[in-house]
Amino acid sequence: MELYQLKSFLEIIETQNLTRAANNMHISQSALSSQIRLLEDELGLKLFARTARGMVLTEYGRILHSYAGEVLGTAEMFLSKAREMSGRKCGTCKIGLNTDGGFLKVGRLSRALTAAFPHINFVFVSSQTIRTPEMLRQGLIDIGFFFGDFLAVDIVSEVISHFVIRVVIPETILPSGSEISWPVVAGLPWIWSVCDCPYYQIVRVKMDELGLEPLILVDAMDESVVKELVLDGQGLAILREDEARDVAQQGKVAIWEDVSFTLPLRLGILKSSRANPMLESVAAIIRAAWSPASSE
Repeated sequence: MELYQLKSFLEIIETQNLTRAANNMHISQSALSSQIRLLEDELGLKLFARTARGMVLTEYGRILHSYAGEVLGTAEMFLSKAREMSGRKCGTCKIGLNTDGGFLKVGRLSRALTAAFPHINFVFVSSQTIRTPEMLRQGLIDIGFFFGDFLAVDIVSEVISHFVIRVVIPETILPSGSEISWPVVAGLPWIWSVCDCPYYQIVRVKMDELGLEPLILVDAMDESVVKELVLDGQGLAILREDEARDVAQQGKVAIWEDVSFTLPLRLGILKSSRANPMLESVAAIIRAAWSPASSE
């Protein structure tokens, strides 16, 4: 049995489709089929069943799934340790950042990660919450941050912290003498995101409950763009509390102090990658950086 056969086995499990798995591995479909057939012949077990839904694990395949991940993870650690002892870098770990590095403690994380794994190249990749799951599936990142309660059967996520978001309103667009209320803010121009941004999802739910519709002026997803448009007085928006306070200090912007929402910050990893000891250690280091004790 060869390690590449186990990699093929895990890739088919991940995609549940022979064609997609072959494309991801940059080999022909017939070559991938041959690898799996040879593996099944060597094991004397049928690992997959072809169905209308794609390649589905048999009971034997399901039992062997976790063992395959552990074998590959151990092999990678073996190679990493050997290269570490030889003084060479080995491998790359790509971490998806869905917001600014300051908020995500990138400086602290980089120091901790490189100290724990001096033989690994850590790459911080810009992402967005709505893109994190697909970037994990495509191998563009190995582990990633995202906001909200997104759940998927192929991704394991854990809440590592919570944060507050606030409504920020340029004073120039507030009607003179008016008190801030949901009917008032719904009628003001919004810097909104029509994509599935969790910030706006939670505010949309609140407005739906009240039978209100926001007046959307500009569609913007990048937080730096949203801040700039708010400071320019073009519309109100939703920002993390730290960014809201920063904007309020820079210009004539009011924070709606009576209203706030809390969202989770999550860390996600492909379920098929959990058996990789290195990635589990990376997750543990990130988790520790966000523990209450680390901020004391």
